[in-house]
Formats: sequence, structure tokens, C-alpha cells
Amino acid sequence: MNPTGQDPFNALISWFARNSVAANLLMFILIVGGLYSVYTIKKEVQPRIDTNYITISVPFLGATPEDVEEGVVIKIEEAIQDVEGIEEIISSASRGNGRVTVEVNADYDMAEVMDQIKNRVDAISTFPENTEKPNIARNTFQQQVVMVSVFGSVNERTLKEFSKQIRNEIVSLPGITRAEILGSRPYEISIEVSEFDLQAYDLTLIEVAQAV
Repeated sequence: MNPTGQDPFNALISWFARNSVAANLLMFILIVGGLYSVYTIKKEVQPRIDTNYITISVPFLGATPEDVEEGVVIKIEEAIQDVEGIEEIISSASRGNGRVTVEVNADYDMAEVMDQIKNRVDAISTFPENTEKPNIARNTFQQQVVMVSVFGSVNERTLKEFSKQIRNEIVSLPGITRAEILGSRPYEISIEVSEFDLQAYDLTLIEVAQAV
């Protein structure tokens, strides 16, 4: 209890009332600090949220889900299962792609665990020939802010090229850091080789696919 019988809050106000220099100095510090925060604090309409998940994705061209599981997913699981800090491993195998998602314990440093996982995956030398380089990334949570619809009586290729042009113009606007095109199919290249040409050059279709 305050021996003077005065409330501590009222005592503080009384002290500042008697010491105007200290009160003005405190007010000046608060104003400067507030102005500095206004111009330096990071402001986002939809802030990006980092998660404790790391995704390892490996494309396996032309492979069935069973081949992806055996040739990619299982090998990744075996390589990283004893990395310290891993809470859970969730895997999926689809046609042409294998995905392994790793949940990291919150008590561990994400960057260190990710480096260990990357080193383990890069050290795997028994991936099938048709696999591409593994893509290892930390999952981020992002929400859609604005959607722009593009449509017209034109073919799919023309519509996609026009959408890419609009996407580039949007990204160039001040304050815009990311824009994606949704709903468009990736380009495909069709190569036809006659059986006569294959025999003439002593090639197989698999060898042509690998060369491409």
C-alpha cells in the first residue's frame, strides 16, 4: 500500500505535472517513435504466413503412381526419416509426380532442418532416369486479394498469351509483388517419328524422349 494513501497512477500523474520537462520529453519520444513506425512498418493487405511445412516435389515423366511411389517417394522417405526435428512425413504419388510433405517441430530451426533435408535428397543417386531435379521449398500461406477474369472469342493459345501480358502489366504496378495465371493448361509439344526413321538411325522411342 502507498504510505501516502495516494493511488500509484495518480501519483505518477502528479509527478509529471511537477516535472514538465520530463513529460514533454516523453511526449516527444512517443511522437517520433510513432511517426517512424508509420513510415517503416511493413503493411500488407493479406500478409504471407510461413508454416512449419516443407514440400519436396519430384517430377517423374510418364510414370504411373505405383512407379512414382517406388522410385521416388519411398527413397525420399528413407533418406530423411531420421533427420532431427521432423514431426511427421506425409507422402503422395500421382501420375508423373511425387510429393513428400514434412512437418517440422516448432522447437527446431526451420532453415537448419530444411538444409539437412535438401542435403539428404540431393545425395540420392538412385532416382529413375526420367525424374527431374527435386524442388524443395517451405510452404507459405497466401490468400487471393483480387481476381481478374480474361475471356473472349479467341483460341486458347491467344487467350493465354494475352493473359500473360496482363499478368506482366499487373506485376509492374507499384505495390504488387505477385500475380499468377489460373485455369490455363501448360504448353505441350508433340513429336512424331516414323518407324522408318527410327530404324535408319537405330533409335527407340525411349531414346528420342530422353534426348528431348
